[in-house]
Amino acid sequence: MATQAKTADEAALAGRAVAAAEERKPTSWYLKATLRYIAMAFITVILLGPLLLAFLGSFKTTAEVLAWPPTFLPQTWNLNSYVDVWNNVKSDTGQPLLPRWIFNSVFLAVVHVALQLFFCSLAAYAFARLRFRGRDIIFGFMVATMMIPGMVLLIPRYLIVNRLGWVDTYWAMIVPFAVAPFGIFLLTQFLKSIPKDLEEAAMIDGAGIFTTYSRVVLPLARPALATLAILEFQGMWNNFQDALVFFNTLEMNTIPLGLSYLKGTYISSYNLILAGSMFNTIPVLIIFAFFSRYIIEGVSYSGVKG
Repeated sequence: MATQAKTADEAALAGRAVAAAEERKPTSWYLKATLRYIAMAFITVILLGPLLLAFLGSFKTTAEVLAWPPTFLPQTWNLNSYVDVWNNVKSDTGQPLLPRWIFNSVFLAVVHVALQLFFCSLAAYAFARLRFRGRDIIFGFMVATMMIPGMVLLIPRYLIVNRLGWVDTYWAMIVPFAVAPFGIFLLTQFLKSIPKDLEEAAMIDGAGIFTTYSRVVLPLARPALATLAILEFQGMWNNFQDALVFFNTLEMNTIPLGLSYLKGTYISSYNLILAGSMFNTIPVLIIFAFFSRYIIEGVSYSGVKG
């Protein structure tokens, strides 16, 4: 009992000391903290402002979207834009296009992420753990390709895809992007931070290299894998340039490319474009909201060792 009372007294004294220290903070500290919060709030408004205006504009008519002076809130809230962009944007055969565009985007993004995680993790494990001649040179050349602009590779990639007969097919957006230097680099840096003792213990117990890779390394690399998955999903989901080059028919379009066809030369249905853009934006925001901690954790660990 005496020990418990002494512990309680020490805790109370520590609490009073912390409170006294907080009370002794100078006025400049509170001023700086206030300015920081104001600056962060201002930056948040700037970054989220366009998204908020697009969301509110999706409930307006085209005339109200283009009205001047602009209105912040819709005069009349309606879901007609969402209904029209879902049902009335049709192909020559009369089939709604937006559901097909959503399917194309989801299918390509999911397949792309699965291939990236598989191939990049295999290559990263080889660079991080295996010893073979020319490993560092190969890794250096692989990392150097990250500095090549994507526009430089666009025409050669199209010529290869066209020669293989993959233009206007899913293969054109799957095979050329099945593996990326950034994914290999990210996972390699993360795997170097994992202690080798765990793998050596597994091998002593009789596990082979692929068993160690699949049952020991991959579970430990979940933060980096989740980071790569989110980044690659977002990249393929919003891929406009390559879809524009490889796809020729409306039925094969992804959401970003399909929405561009709603903007005509003389007439543009801006309310439909804004409503359709919500189908493109909201899924990525939801994924980022739930898995953002993995991005922070994966990026922080990926730079531990060079």
